[in-house]
Amino acid sequence: MLIGDTPVVVGKNRQRIVLTMLLAGAGRIVTVGEIVEALWAGRPPRTAAEQVQTCIWQLRRSFALAGAAADLIETTSPGYALRVDPQTVDAHRFNEQVADARSLAAQGDRTLAASRFRCALSLFRGPVLAEVDSPAVQAIAAKWEERRLSVIEECIDLELQCGRGRELIDELMALVERYPLREGLRAQLMYGLYCADRRAEALEVYAAGRVLLVDELGLEPGPTLREMHQRVLAGEPVHALEDTPVNVPAQLVADLPDYVGRPEHERRIRAALTAESQGARICGVYGKWSSGKSAMALHVAHQLRDEFPDGQLYADLRGSRPDPVDVGDVLSCFLRSFGVADTAIPKELAERAAIYRSLLDRRRVLIMLDDVLGAGHVWPLIPATPEAALLMTSRSNLSDVPGNFPVEVGMLTVDQSVELLRKVVGVHRIAAEPEAVDQVVGATGRLALSVRAAAARLASRTHLKIGRLAQRLSDPDRRLDELSHGAFDMRSYLAPSVEALDPDTRRVWYAAGMLQVPDFGAWVIAAAVDTPIAEVEPILEHLVDRGLLDVAGTDHMGVLRCRMHQLMGLYARERSLSELTAAQRTGMLDRATDCWLGLAQGAERLLKGEAGASGLIECPTSVCEQMIEMVTSDPGAWLELEAEGLRFAARHRGRLPRVPAPARPRLGRPELGIVGADADDQDGVAAVPSAS
Repeated sequence: MLIGDTPVVVGKNRQRIVLTMLLAGAGRIVTVGEIVEALWAGRPPRTAAEQVQTCIWQLRRSFALAGAAADLIETTSPGYALRVDPQTVDAHRFNEQVADARSLAAQGDRTLAASRFRCALSLFRGPVLAEVDSPAVQAIAAKWEERRLSVIEECIDLELQCGRGRELIDELMALVERYPLREGLRAQLMYGLYCADRRAEALEVYAAGRVLLVDELGLEPGPTLREMHQRVLAGEPVHALEDTPVNVPAQLVADLPDYVGRPEHERRIRAALTAESQGARICGVYGKWSSGKSAMALHVAHQLRDEFPDGQLYADLRGSRPDPVDVGDVLSCFLRSFGVADTAIPKELAERAAIYRSLLDRRRVLIMLDDVLGAGHVWPLIPATPEAALLMTSRSNLSDVPGNFPVEVGMLTVDQSVELLRKVVGVHRIAAEPEAVDQVVGATGRLALSVRAAAARLASRTHLKIGRLAQRLSDPDRRLDELSHGAFDMRSYLAPSVEALDPDTRRVWYAAGMLQVPDFGAWVIAAAVDTPIAEVEPILEHLVDRGLLDVAGTDHMGVLRCRMHQLMGLYARERSLSELTAAQRTGMLDRATDCWLGLAQGAERLLKGEAGASGLIECPTSVCEQMIEMVTSDPGAWLELEAEGLRFAARHRGRLPRVPAPARPRLGRPELGIVGADADDQDGVAAVPSAS
């Protein structure tokens, strides 16, 4: 027995007997006489009533330790009553679900009725009350075992009518072996074998049953078994009755007519969803906000419609927004799409999920879930059989979803961005201003949504020259406004993820947005927010998981380096200007730039060969002390690595250190110790305007 999720420890057999009697009569009064009979089977001691009171006291004590209310067991004049919600008692739930199944069967919905029967039968977790030694309790157990077997026969009968005879043979063989005298089960096994063209075996099952009945009971088989025997002998067609048609859902939203293909990603998604598998095929398409992952997943889903003829389900879970969709509501919608009436949809989430999995069983259905937050958001929606497939999109990599095949979606290539503009704006306008087109593509950061927003603005204003739009986009203070057109609103896509951040994480995000550098180490963010690196790195990793930062790699000391997309940087600066005070912004920038410049001065001394220079490196904050080892190990490489950061620091402080002036190092150059970055992804990263 569980109270909530806490098991109740019931020790002695007498307490178990009393508890069983109370549970069997949950909601009604169980007399002391009934309990005494169950405990002593007609031979009670003189102190029987007192011993029953002791058992009740011990049960109340066990309930209290499990956190139950004090009045769970109510004392009345004739006996005791267990006052619990009927929905928490398996026996009540079993009766309720069986009644629902019979009602559905009467309405002609045999598939759903069989599913409800299976849900009810799943409440049996083993032999009923086998561990309780009492004739009265075993009589209760025998009654429940008979009810279970009757429901099994009802359920299998419906499933046979639905044409599942072949699938049920193994289960029926096991049941007949365990209950050889139940003629109904034996007749059902014969039916299943006959449907599988195994007539000889079906006749052997009958012959074995007849011998058993005659030898043990002296009886010939009953009419049900004899009729099945005659039908098999006569070779009559034993076809499954036609079931009530199951709806075939087609819920995918429309594919984009101007979608620009990304063949390599699409190939991987298709392969994941159509591969041979022992379990459900699951593919998670993930990437930063506005990368076009949803459009890509939807495009592939439409291409695979013929692979999933039993239907396609779709739901937007809004996982990146403050108001994510309740999974229970999604299950209800999916059940309705299969024709389940509202009155037949159970209240409990677990029961809805069980019916959902039953309806998916052996059906080739594709489920697409857009904007997933994580495994907890989708667990009840994951199919259990290999015929179905699950396609998800998310801003995180969904590594916590078992069996997920991840496909990461980055920015569009330059050619893909130009192709999208061409499809929306028109070939002639794009061909007329190629240089301006390149400028527009660069300003959008090659995100699918921002490119589409620019294209929509040009398409709605046929008089607008592409060069003029490029000129507007060159102003960082106007760029987000120019890239928000109609439904394509960059801020509305970014805001929910930012607003979901806790204050400390948002503070780190602001600091990252105010640094006008292509990439940065965790140490400089730690300096800006005056927090140890060990505490800042997990926050940066969380921002990466939320799609608000990208990993640029690690430096040669193993310190994490990140980068922020240019449009995200603009939005971060915009938010920081309105949500932080001038003093807070200045403090962050001062601490970061002081660290940069202090370490740079120490590196210069080391390069000059000054004795003891490593001990003279200025550390404006304690955070910088953790970077001294990196500077002293290779001051020249450090200066080159941080060249852009030092230029930003010099601009902010109005003084220029002696910094080497090569082009910004490409991440991945082994001589700088940077690993783990894709050079092609850096074009979308650009400095943001000064936040000081």
